[in-house]
Formats: sequence, structure tokens, C-alpha cells
Amino acid sequence: MLPIYDKFLSTPDIIDYKSTFGHIKFFNESHNLNARFVDHTNDPCLIFFYAGNQREEHVDDVLVQQVLDLVLANDKNILVLDSIIEDFVNPPFCDFLEKIMEKISADRIKIITSFNPANRFADTFFKDRKHLIDCNFEIFSYDGFSSSFVAHQIRAERTPPAINERKVEKHFSLMQKNARFLRKLVHAYFIYKKYNEKSLYAWHSKGIDRDWTDDDKFALIYLNIPIQFDEYITPINYDNEWREDEWKLHDDVFKTALNIVVETTAWRDDPDSFFGDTKQHEHNYFLSEKTYKNFWYGLPYLHLGIPHMDDRLHDLGYKTFADLFDVQKRRVKVNAEGLKRDFHLIDHIANMSLDDLMDILNSPKALGYYNHNRKMLQRLLPLKNILNDLDK
Repeated sequence: MLPIYDKFLSTPDIIDYKSTFGHIKFFNESHNLNARFVDHTNDPCLIFFYAGNQREEHVDDVLVQQVLDLVLANDKNILVLDSIIEDFVNPPFCDFLEKIMEKISADRIKIITSFNPANRFADTFFKDRKHLIDCNFEIFSYDGFSSSFVAHQIRAERTPPAINERKVEKHFSLMQKNARFLRKLVHAYFIYKKYNEKSLYAWHSKGIDRDWTDDDKFALIYLNIPIQFDEYITPINYDNEWREDEWKLHDDVFKTALNIVVETTAWRDDPDSFFGDTKQHEHNYFLSEKTYKNFWYGLPYLHLGIPHMDDRLHDLGYKTFADLFDVQKRRVKVNAEGLKRDFHLIDHIANMSLDDLMDILNSPKALGYYNHNRKMLQRLLPLKNILNDLDK
């Protein structure tokens, strides 16, 4: 059994069940993870520390010393630095790493990240501190958002609904809160084509990227979308409930045919990456609750704007739905062309009658996909895999 120090250590305001330590603790018995939690570090064990992602998440000297004391209590103890809530880290993470390396060698430090692939983590985030790259830390990529989502739903006492044939009133549901570059382009397209009228729709127009700039204008011209910033910037609110718990689905979503997902991360959500080669980010896809709630609730979905996303989900064992439609899915080499391809599929679906659309989405094949995805999510394979990696 894998010995783990039984205390949640982190920078402030981190929710324990959204960390790797919290996942192991929460699911240890229900999923037979075979972790053994210990109350001291005098004997060899793993010590988890959530080291933070954000620029303001500095680790104070008292906490640094506390972590050091725990690790140094036995010369075989291993410090596991966890940063899975986001797919990036910032200078405070590196600052902490440099402080503890004054007393601990690199071979006693493991890093867990949601950044994928793990072998590019150091070059990406330590590029201004080459001495950290040279340390050759053992770094693991863990898709922890799936475990966080399942734990969140269980804690909220939400039971997955039965999967049955559905009758729907609209083609799509698309709920977007924080404005980002890629999400703005999708929003503009839906408004331009009036697909918001065929959708359960929200555009809260919040976040640091809610202003529309020349970069957005250039992309809209490329996508043949009119420049109507005044219209695109206007918030469209559906229900305050979306702000209270974004990991919950409103009942009205079940009355829509397809849930639209726009996953966004720093590595593709900028103009340079948008017009860049798809191969550059082929394996680097960060999945969030926007994806996983479709599995939990047994719903069909479409990802927009990230060309290799379906391939990534297939690698994880999930079923996707674009291939159910009789639309040729050409391979693309540029991310922007991938979004054009996605809009072509949206056009095709939007022009279908709801009856024809639901003939596809209520088919035995589609119902099998919903059940399969739910079972895959609940198996928590990424969590089991990261434990196996650590146990080695």
C-alpha cells in the first residue's frame, strides 16, 4: 500500500477535494486505491503539497519550513508538488521550488500537473530559470479535473439521471461565462447566424478578455463573420443559477439536442496559436467541467475550436458525437481552419429538423455512447494511473 502523509498542505483558499491528495483521500475506499494514510513522516512516505498556479499564490516562509520539516524527517520521503487545478504555473511556484531545493535534492521531488504532455512542462514554465530545467524533475501529467468533477457531484448529492430517449425544444445549449478569444469567436458566429435563437444560450461577457480588439476583428474577417462589436459585447443572461454552481446542469439543458463545449487554455487561446499549426498543440488539451458534465448527465456534445480534441477524448476512452452526422470531417493543419470546419458542422445541424436530429441522438448507437461515457468517467482511470506512476 502506498504510504501518504495524512494532512492537506497547500497555499491558501485551495479546496482539498480538487487536489490530487484530496482525490486519493476521497476515493480511496470506494475505488480500492490502496493508499495508506499515515499520521507522521518518520517512516518513508509521500508528502503532497499543493504549490499553487496563480501569480498571487506565494508560499510564505513558515509554510516552506513546515514542508521541509516533514520531508526531512526521513531521508526516503518524497515531496509531491501538485498543481492540477490549472494547466500552468507561475513564478511563485518556481520560487517555492528554488527554496526547498536548498535542502532537498531534485530526485526527492515529483511534480503533478494537468499540463500535457508532461515532458514539455519544464521547458514551458522554467524557461527563464534554466537551472530548474537541468534538474530533470520527474513530472507526471494527471487529468485531475475528471476526479474533481465526480467528487463535486457526489458531495452535492447529485445522482446521475437515467439515460433515456429525449424530446427536445432547441438544437443547442451554449453557456459561456468568461470571455476568451476563442469563445468570443464562437459567440459572434452564433449571434451572426442567429443560432442563439435555436439554443439555450448565455453570454455573460465577463473576465479579463471581454473587450473586443483588432485581434478579434482580424479573426472575424478570416471567418467571414461581420464586425458588430456592440452586438457581440452585449451580455445575454439566462439564469443566475449558472453563476452559483457552474458544474450543475439546469434542467432545461435536457430539452436541447446538443451541448456545445468551448474548452479554452492559455496555449491555444490567443491569436498567434489560433493561426498556428495544429500539431503544435496536438496532445496539450486541458479538459474541464464543461466536458465532464456531459458524461455525468448522459448528454451528447460537440467541441468547437480545438481540432484534435476528439482524438484526445478517444485516447482517454470516451465516445464523441461529430461522426454521427453525415458531414465530411477533413483534416486541417491550422487551428483557425479547424474552427471553420466546426462551424460547417454547426450549420448542418442547425438546418436539420429537430425530429431528424433526435432520430440520430436517440438511436441505440447514441444511447450506447451516453452510457459508455458515464461509466468511463466513474472508473476514474486517470487517478488510478497517477497512483500507479507514483507507486513505481
